[in-house]
Amino acid sequence: MDSPPIPPMSAEDVFKNIPPPSYEEIMGHQTLTSAKTDVSREELPPLAYIDIMPRCLFPGNMKGKVPPEYDKFSTLIEAANHWLRGNPSYGVWKCETVERKVESSGEVLMESMLFHEATYGFNVNINGIRMWLYVRDNISTPPQQLGLRSRVPDKVEIPIPYYMGRRRRYYGPAFVQTIMSYEGLKKTMEKLNNELKSEPVGGTILNVECAVIKAAEGFERLDVDPDNTVFHENGGKLRRYTQIIRIFYVIGSPTQETIDLIDVMPKATRKPGMGTPAKFESFDETMERLSKNPPSELREGRVVNLQTLFPQYKELAGEVDVLANDTDDFVTGSLNRKQMQILRIFRVNGSSPRPFPPNLSSKLFVPVRTGSRSFETMLQTMFRIEAWLRVTGLPIYNVETVSYLFNEHSPSGVDASKSSVVCPVGVGKHFVTAIRVYFYQQYHEPDPALLPPVFPWNGSSGSSSCTLL
Repeated sequence: MDSPPIPPMSAEDVFKNIPPPSYEEIMGHQTLTSAKTDVSREELPPLAYIDIMPRCLFPGNMKGKVPPEYDKFSTLIEAANHWLRGNPSYGVWKCETVERKVESSGEVLMESMLFHEATYGFNVNINGIRMWLYVRDNISTPPQQLGLRSRVPDKVEIPIPYYMGRRRRYYGPAFVQTIMSYEGLKKTMEKLNNELKSEPVGGTILNVECAVIKAAEGFERLDVDPDNTVFHENGGKLRRYTQIIRIFYVIGSPTQETIDLIDVMPKATRKPGMGTPAKFESFDETMERLSKNPPSELREGRVVNLQTLFPQYKELAGEVDVLANDTDDFVTGSLNRKQMQILRIFRVNGSSPRPFPPNLSSKLFVPVRTGSRSFETMLQTMFRIEAWLRVTGLPIYNVETVSYLFNEHSPSGVDASKSSVVCPVGVGKHFVTAIRVYFYQQYHEPDPALLPPVFPWNGSSGSSSCTLL
C-alpha cells in the first residue's frame, strides 16, 4: 500500500526548523536581483525583483548540437524559499516564469534585455523564476514559503484532415490517420478546477500563469515535462509548443480555491477580405476599453495575474480566429506567422476578494535603446522604474514581464501598441524584454526633470525583424 502523502511544511515550521541559506547554497543558482538587503527599511525600493535560474549540471556541446542539462524547475522553488528565509524584509506578491538565452559559450544572458533567435542555428533557452517583491510590514512573523503545482493538458488523438476545395474531409475508416495532440486550454482548466476541489493546493494561491514551452520538434513523440528547465531547437524546423498552467502558492492551510481565465482581445476594425487583411484597434485602445468596461466576471473573486500573450490568429472566410485556446501550436520554418497581442486575466474564487479596479491603467517600461541592437540592462531599467514609482507614489496593482519582437525601424525598438504582428520566415529574430506595471488608477506622467535623464539613440534604421499590420 502506498504511504499517505506528506503534508507540506508550514511557513512557521520552516522558519523554526530550517536554518537560513548558506553562501554556497544561494550561489549554487544563478541569481540577479534589484532587491537591496544592506539598507534601512525606509530605503527599500517600492518595487524589486530577484531572478533565480537553474544550475548547470552538464555543459553539453552547443557547437555539436548537444544540449546542456540544468536543474529541475522544482529546485528553483526550494532556492526561492532559502532566499526568503535569509531576507525577511521582503515578501513575494507575484512569481512568474522567465526565459533566458544560453549562448554557445554556455553563458546565460542574465541582464540582457535583447535576445536573438537564430534562423537555422541551434537555439538553447532555460526557464527560471522571477519573484516580484514587496516590503513586509511585520518582519517578526515567519517569512513566506512558496509551493508550486503544474498542470499539462491531457493528450488526445485526433484525425488528420485534408482539404478538397473548401470542405474539410477525413480519411475513411480503412485509411484513418491520426496525430497525438493536446486538449484545449478551456477543457484543461475545467479538469484542473475539478482536481482543485478534491485536492486543493497546500496554501493560498499567489499567482496563476500559462507558460508556453516546447513540446516536440517535427512529428516526434509529444513528451512534456513541466519540471524541465532547458529547451533546445533547430531554427528553421517545425516545432510544436504547448501551454502549461503553473500555480504558485504561499504554503499554509489549504483553501478551496478555483480558477477562472478571461481573455481580453483587440477588436477588429476591418474584417479581412479578398486580398485585404483585417485591421484591429491598438492594444492601448484594448486596455482603455478594459478599464472603462471590464468583463462582469471580474466583479467578484480575486484577480491574481494579468498576462500578455501572443497566440496565433488566422483569417478565414472574412472572419478572424484567434487560437488562444490551442495547446498544440505548430511553428514552421516556411510559413509567415500572424500573432495577436491579448491580455489574459486569472481570477481566483473561494478566498478573500480583490476587486478589479474600475480605473485600471498600465505603463510599459521599455529599456532605453542605446544602439542599433543594444539596450540598457534589466538592473538599469529597474533603476528607472523605481525612480518613476517614487516620484508618482502610485500603488501597484500588478506587474509582468513581456517580450516583444524587435523592430529596428521603431525609435524605441518595439511597437507595443500594435495588436497584430506578422513574423516572416527566413530571417533571424530579436526579442526585447519590457516590464508592464499596472495601477489602480489613471496617472499623469511626471516632469522629466524629476526622473533620471534619458539619452535616446538616434541612429539610422536598418532591416526589421517583424512586419506590423
